Amino acid sequence: MPANPRQAVRKLGFAFLLLAWFLYFSRDVLGVHFAPDDMMNIDNFYWSPGPWRLLYSQFLLWRGYYRPMGGVFYLPILAVAGLNPAPYHVALSLLLLGNAYLVYRLVRLLGAGELAAGLAALVACYHAGIGNLYYNTAFVYDVLCCCFSLAALVYYIAIRNREQLLSLGQKAVFLGIFVCALNSKEMALTLPAVLLAYEWIYHPPAGGGLPRILAWLRGPGSMAFWAGCLTLLDLYGKVFGVDALTGMEGYMPVFTWQRLIDYQKTFLADVAFVHRGAWGVLIFWAAISYFAWRPTARPILRFCWAFLLFTPLPIEFLPGKSQACLVIPTIGLAMFAASLFAGLADGLAGFLADEPLFRRLGRPLLTACLIAVGIFFWGRENLRRQQQDVKPVMAALGAQTWGVIQQFRALRPQVSPHSHVVFLNDPFVEWDMLFIADLWFHDRSVAVRLQRLTPVPPDALAGFDAVFDYGDGKLQRIR
Repeated sequence: MPANPRQAVRKLGFAFLLLAWFLYFSRDVLGVHFAPDDMMNIDNFYWSPGPWRLLYSQFLLWRGYYRPMGGVFYLPILAVAGLNPAPYHVALSLLLLGNAYLVYRLVRLLGAGELAAGLAALVACYHAGIGNLYYNTAFVYDVLCCCFSLAALVYYIAIRNREQLLSLGQKAVFLGIFVCALNSKEMALTLPAVLLAYEWIYHPPAGGGLPRILAWLRGPGSMAFWAGCLTLLDLYGKVFGVDALTGMEGYMPVFTWQRLIDYQKTFLADVAFVHRGAWGVLIFWAAISYFAWRPTARPILRFCWAFLLFTPLPIEFLPGKSQACLVIPTIGLAMFAASLFAGLADGLAGFLADEPLFRRLGRPLLTACLIAVGIFFWGRENLRRQQQDVKPVMAALGAQTWGVIQQFRALRPQVSPHSHVVFLNDPFVEWDMLFIADLWFHDRSVAVRLQRLTPVPPDALAGFDAVFDYGDGKLQRIR
């Protein structure tokens, strides 16, 4: 059989392996309920403000609207499927599969072989340490940001690998993808730094001296400058905008050594399954720095080192960012580890092939066996952690929210346009009942009020068009 058909068959076989791997670990997500934050995200940030604000918020970076690309995910599905969580999970899973493909493409463009690219994509298909990424639709922002960031890098590097600078039209396309990433989540703020790292590692200035470096910045480094300008606009919005993140709980950075170490320990525990203190963090960085910067290191390892250094910066000094929030740095470590492991497996197979005991097997088969062993142990550990840590949380997610939605479905309440509605009691602590009611009635002219949070005097209740109560797990319409 010719080489190309064999290669095509091999690629197709590995693609089916990746799909089977993804479906095996994510097969239960269609039965998962909404996350509690989903109702707030859909109603408060996207549905209530209306479609026009969602449209123009994609372009007004400096206004700081809350992650407007999330509305592009939520609202079309809401219009078709309403409050049925399954279609949201289907869409999320398709995005995750797209991310795995983009990881494969990126690793190949960075100069690694198909084996390393496939292994990195395998990690992207499912990683139990960031397990809530796969079943919690409230983390769609992380999935979208990862998707557009990877797409921007793949688009950019594919052009640069042809030793070409981006044309005006290509620059517009790249910056458009980058804006989508910025509108998904603030993790995209570091993409200009990643671009500079790529250019410095793969297309360094020809010679030293300030004039050559400045010329390099005007040429290969220019896209990082334009992306940096968009980053500054977006950062201004995040700090001073309409929905400024720094005004929300948990989004005020504290630039201390302790915060840095706490993040790194969380990253190692969730992503590398290594639970160590500050010394463990230092050993980890010493190890990857050695492999990345030794004289014979491949460029992809140096790029991944820079990727791991820069991409966590937006969350590195915030409290408690873990699991799904770590997806982009996780991709960096996956690319690094896959490239290193593929090289080590091939080297060890070459050594074993010279031994009389293994000589008849040959180097390719020995490499395949070593890779298969690695995949087996990686899969077994992911399955153990999924059963132990992920499944119980997945089964209990959003139980209260789903119970209330089911009560709405059972009662099927309807109100006239411009109605004033009040709920006397509800089972939530915050505004969740208002969000669910807004989305159920699906009419922006209807005003919903919660007696628990915005009390109405008893004599004023008669002025409301509809009065509901919730008790003993049951929704009732009083009037």
